[in-house]
Amino acid sequence: MNKTKTATRILSVLAALLLLITSLTACSGGVTREEAKTAMDSLLTALDNENYAEAAALYHPDAAMTEELLAALAEQVKTKVGIDLTEGATVEKITGISSSYYDSTVGGSRYELTAKIKAGDKTASLTVEVIRNDRGYGIFKVECNP
Repeated sequence: MNKTKTATRILSVLAALLLLITSLTACSGGVTREEAKTAMDSLLTALDNENYAEAAALYHPDAAMTEELLAALAEQVKTKVGIDLTEGATVEKITGISSSYYDSTVGGSRYELTAKIKAGDKTASLTVEVIRNDRGYGIFKVECNP
């Protein structure tokens, strides 16, 4: 009977250790909230300075973002949403998050933040999706709505 209890205890400890190791390795490599928030803040800072090269460098290689596309995006947001991202847009409040350690649509980890932003006297909703996969890391998608 003692041998059975000892064997059960040993197996329980080994199972717990295996579970712990598995959970620790599952957390590595994913996009964190801090990384997504930093990417959002860095994008807004680069756009505020109209430094479209710096802003484009924040994007994931699969996004194929260019300086010209970012300048056009900033102008489109100004025209259609009514907020000028080159006027020092800042994050007022995070209003939503979505994340996945593995998302088959991007072939890796993704983290999406939605925030209320303000530039001048205008506010808008900004969503930034950051991904990490075998091809790299960076912003993959940006959406701005009134």
